[in-house]
Amino acid sequence: MASDNYIAKKILNELRKKPMSVARLSAELKMRREFLGGYLEALRSVGKLEMIQVGKAKVYKPKN
Repeated sequence: MASDNYIAKKILNELRKKPMSVARLSAELKMRREFLGGYLEALRSVGKLEMIQVGKAKVYKPKN
């Protein structure tokens, strides 16, 4: 779906600037955390993102 691809590109572009938690990224992109969390896990499962646990926060960054 075209809108899914658009959202994935927005997420990846934002995370290329710097790694972010789900909460921070949702604020930057003005998306609900629950909605965004699903996209982040999907991108991680296909190998485009890494997730690092920092305390209680999940921080995502693009895989190199």
